[in-house]
Amino acid sequence: MRLPPGRLRDLVVLGGGAFLLRLAWVLVYGRANAPTGSVNDTSFYEFTASSLASTGHYTGLDFQPTAGWPPVFPFAVSLLFRVFGQRTSLALALNVFLATATVILIYLIAERVFGRREARVAAASFAILPGPLYMTGLFLSETTFIFVLVAFLALVMFLPERGWKAVVLGVALGIAALTRGEGFLMLAIPLAYWWGQASRKAFARRAAILIGVMLLTIAPWTIRNAIVLDAFIPVSNNANWTLASAHSPNANGGEVETPPEWTPEGVPEAERAKAVRNEAIKWAIHNPFKELGLIPRRLLALNQGSAGSIGGWLNAGPRYQWELGTSSIIVFSVLANAFGYFLLFATLASLILIGPRRLWETHPAMRAVLAYLALCLVNYCIVYYGAWRYRIPMEPFMLLIATPLLVRVWDRRAALVPVPA
Repeated sequence: MRLPPGRLRDLVVLGGGAFLLRLAWVLVYGRANAPTGSVNDTSFYEFTASSLASTGHYTGLDFQPTAGWPPVFPFAVSLLFRVFGQRTSLALALNVFLATATVILIYLIAERVFGRREARVAAASFAILPGPLYMTGLFLSETTFIFVLVAFLALVMFLPERGWKAVVLGVALGIAALTRGEGFLMLAIPLAYWWGQASRKAFARRAAILIGVMLLTIAPWTIRNAIVLDAFIPVSNNANWTLASAHSPNANGGEVETPPEWTPEGVPEAERAKAVRNEAIKWAIHNPFKELGLIPRRLLALNQGSAGSIGGWLNAGPRYQWELGTSSIIVFSVLANAFGYFLLFATLASLILIGPRRLWETHPAMRAVLAYLALCLVNYCIVYYGAWRYRIPMEPFMLLIATPLLVRVWDRRAALVPVPA
């Protein structure tokens, strides 16, 4: 695809600015190592990437085979470890590269859907959005998944409508699901995009190929889990604990501790995961009215500000050599929350003022965006709990919804400002 000089200049400026901003953030505030004395997602990803690079085995912190988390992110980092040596900072370098590529893809998507001005707004907004920016400095899979999500929408839009397109998208969907469990929800993107563009027979054929290839892509990992862990685990076990956090006596809409009595001691990982899942389902069935009351609380938890990345991840107190000072915490927290809530307000305002129907009819890509976000709401407000970490990967699509309204407001800014008497 050959771009006119003006658009190429946009990509150079926006991509270069995003790269420099993320590089500076990583160099100053990047956390390449897990905090000493604690165990969290960062610890797991570091250990499994090192294990894959040195032994070729996907093992947990206890040196035993695991399916604790999806494998794509640690596998990608392990490839860098094999080539450049086991330096954990390579994960942050990967984040910088993928985050920059995401900004470029957002520009190309928005330019195709709306036009050049909207593309500038959407890409520039994502480039400075604090939530995704902060996550670039952490050894976590969020940045990779955001790239996978946006890149998948770009594939749906820009690949020619040929017979092999559904095959390529099926492979990409399988990779997405192996990056984060939420990747399964991305199935809605091509289905919504194709809706109304093909006959029912052609639509059904594409959907069948898409789903079949996705399952085939996941199958080798599922078979590995069955052999190594003696259990049917399509992707990972961590979803079971997420489910238990959403449906338990302790549930409050956000992340909470799983009741200790739900987790049997001294049994294999797969059995613990199954026990936790069964208890969560049983609790949900026996407490339907509490479940209804938790739905709005999960929605509120999902839309909390992104400042949680400061205290919980970027700044872990004295365990880090370079901890953020009080003033930095305040500034970064205010920026994260202010930008996050502004994006939420702009997205809701666009849905209300422009309307879901008009957005749906704007372009097939907007159908895909709306369908995916609708499934995310169901996933995080009914199936699992809500959290700012789950909303951050949704923010590129929220920007695509908010951008046309932001541009219209800017165009009419003169009429919005009262003229002095």
